[in-house]
Amino acid sequence: MRVLYLISVYLHIAAAVLWLGGMLFLSLILVPALRSAADAAQMSRLMTVVGRRYRSASWWAIGVLVVTGPLNAMGRWTLPVLLTGGFWSSAPGRALIFKLVIVALMFSLSALHDFVLGPRASVRRQAGALPAELARLRRQASWLGRTNLVLGMLLLAVAVWLARG
Repeated sequence: MRVLYLISVYLHIAAAVLWLGGMLFLSLILVPALRSAADAAQMSRLMTVVGRRYRSASWWAIGVLVVTGPLNAMGRWTLPVLLTGGFWSSAPGRALIFKLVIVALMFSLSALHDFVLGPRASVRRQAGALPAELARLRRQASWLGRTNLVLGMLLLAVAVWLARG
């Protein structure tokens, strides 16, 4: 049983690294490099291609996190402990609640970014939308991405605190 728990923790960490690491790479490396090296049309095409590939990988990672998260909690604390009110009022329980709230926010922002703003910008670009409208959509997507990155870094800090006290 311990081996399965360790495999679950490993997969959870690997998925978190992919998701958060991808956000860091995009925001700190790719976007600044493209802004300085490419014309606007070329940057837009490349960001669309990279964004779609990252979206697929990140939603696979999110799926792994959704499956392994509860398994890890049940591997760390017994199910009867998790089902009692006493656990949720303890320091680890409150930290876990905080972590789950951040996770829910991140999933929601990712869905909004990937399935609402991204497709809307793509449709508008294909329909010949005005540059100002496309710039507005890009800014919104950019701010959602940055907010998600900040939440991800906060989530990482809470996860470390939860694991190491």
